[in-house]
Formats: sequence, C-alpha cells, structure tokens
Amino acid sequence: MNYYHGTTLRNAIRIAEVGFLPRKGAVWFTTSKQYAQGRAKQKARRTSSSPFVLACDIDIQELYNRLGKKLVMRGGGVIAIRGRVPPTVIRSHLTVELLNSPEQIAKWVNQRLGRKSYEGISPRHPGIDRLSRWMENRTSSGTGSTIRPDELSQKLQQWLPDFFEGVEITPEDLRFDCFPEPVESETTAPLEPVSSREENALDDLAAAKPKRRIRGLKTLARIGTEDLYDWCTLLLSDESLDVRIATLQTIVRCDDGDPEVILPFAESQDKRLRGAAIAALAKHSVEDARRWFERGLKDHEACVRLETAALLPTLDVSQHRRIFELALYDPNPEVKRLAQKVTTGKGYTGAR
Repeated sequence: MNYYHGTTLRNAIRIAEVGFLPRKGAVWFTTSKQYAQGRAKQKARRTSSSPFVLACDIDIQELYNRLGKKLVMRGGGVIAIRGRVPPTVIRSHLTVELLNSPEQIAKWVNQRLGRKSYEGISPRHPGIDRLSRWMENRTSSGTGSTIRPDELSQKLQQWLPDFFEGVEITPEDLRFDCFPEPVESETTAPLEPVSSREENALDDLAAAKPKRRIRGLKTLARIGTEDLYDWCTLLLSDESLDVRIATLQTIVRCDDGDPEVILPFAESQDKRLRGAAIAALAKHSVEDARRWFERGLKDHEACVRLETAALLPTLDVSQHRRIFELALYDPNPEVKRLAQKVTTGKGYTGAR
C-alpha cells in the first residue's frame, strides 16, 4: 500500500542509506501526502533544514508478521512502526535535492558505475564539482528541483566524458534502491533510547482496553513527546468513543494540529465529542478561530460551551469583544466565570 513519510532533506539522505530508524519511539507513515508535507514542514522549521516527503510501498501484513501487531499500529490513515523499516520500501525517485553535495553525487556516480569508493571518482573531481554547482543552481533558481534523466545524461557526458560517453540515464537509475541495504555494523547510528515511562505508555496505546489506551495517551501528553499529535491522529479512528474524546481533548494541548482531520467530529451528535472537536478547531484553525469560538459558545449544550470557554485566555480581549460578550452572558455560571476571569479590568461591563 502507498504511504508517505514527511521528514527533512538531511534525514532523507540518511534514510536512503540506512532505512527508517524509530529514534523517537516510532517511525510514522501516512496515506495523505498533504499530511506528510505538513509534518515535513514542521520538522524543517525545528531543524533549519528543507522539508522532504518520501513515497513508500509498505506491506502491513508483512510488518505484522515480522514485528507483531503490538509494534505496528494504524488508524486514521496513519501507521506507527516501533521498529526499523528498511530503505527498500521507498519508491520515490532520487531527485536533485538528495544529490545535494559533491560527496553524495560522487557516491551515486560510483554506484552507477559499479565501482568501490576507493577506486571510483573522487568528490574533488572537477566534473563532480560542476555537477554539484549545477544542481545547486537548479534547486535555488525556483524552476523546480526535479531533474529529468535526459538532462542528467547530458551533463554527465559533458563533464564526465571518460565515464559516461554514450551512457543514457533512465528513471530506474535514479531510484532509491540504487543504495544497497547496509550491513548492520558499529558505524550504524544507534537508536535513541526511549524512557521506560514512554515505552510503557506506547504499550498502553496498543492495549485492548480503552482505559489503558487513554492512560497511555495522557502519559505521552504529560511527558511532552515530540510525536504527540501523530499519536492523536492515529487514535482519532479508535473504536472507543471515550478514546476519541480523550484524543481530541489532547489535540487541544498540542502545538500542531490539522483542522481537516478534526473537522468531521464537529458535526457529531454526541455532545462530548462535538465539544472536544470544536475546541480543537478553535485552537488550531488559525484563520477560522473566531468562527469556531462563536459556534462553540452558541451550542445548546453547556459542556460544548465549557470546552470552548476554557480556551478564552488564548484570545486577545480587545480584538474579540463579540466572543467574550457571548461568554459573559452565558446562562451557565462556569462559562460566565471563565469569561469574567479574563475580562476583569479590561473595560467589559458584562453580566455579573
């Protein structure tokens, strides 16, 4: 089945060589390219790298057989794998972005020629240097980062004629699987250890009882795990209503959130689920936050209004007067109290 993995350019180069390593508890894949692109951009912002999305072909049943269902979890178009995934699952072609240094270009050229690194072309070869600068210019020119095989053939024949005269580069030559899967050795980067507390929480997420899954999610939230939103996305399709509600309530606490994933739950007939979803949308729908606050505070169910009112401290009192007035005149005393707590001394004369 086709999946996508959002990462950074720096990580993508490493993944192509050694595979996917669960450094933060799990390796994440999704059926949504848009979702993967969003996660890639978020990771890139944190690491000052470029976002990159890898397209992969993953056999879920094979993973179940190899790792066990406890270490392979999926839901909501997301799959979390608590184990190493080999680079052979990658089906993307090697774009110019991955050959972004003389060392990477020389490595690819030598593999294409079937040469060992010690007997092949050096990264300091003048032709490799020209290829590197050409690729860098293409990437930064805004004309697109993908280089066609015929373009690459032309440049290789022009700048490395002794090696590529008459050689045509095909799409298959640009596949990730030109990188052979490495033999495990001491040079392979070690996995970052996961704390016993986090390991227990991940085990809880895979448990049969909904209460344990909720407990695991709450533990991850307290720990502040980097992948908290990814775990939430996976659990949004949980068969248990209580788990879905707890998941939406946890999303409110996440720094990241995709409104498109949350949106369907805002129409739920279940008041608790609807309330948690509307609050999550009020938190993460940057452009439509005002609309979701108003919708939540106008809901006929008090618990929905309370979920929304709890987020009032995130709003600017002077810019969202209409929203605060709705809460100040709410018939529920707790909603009113939450609004008063934020507006006291700020020029409001709402009901007391």
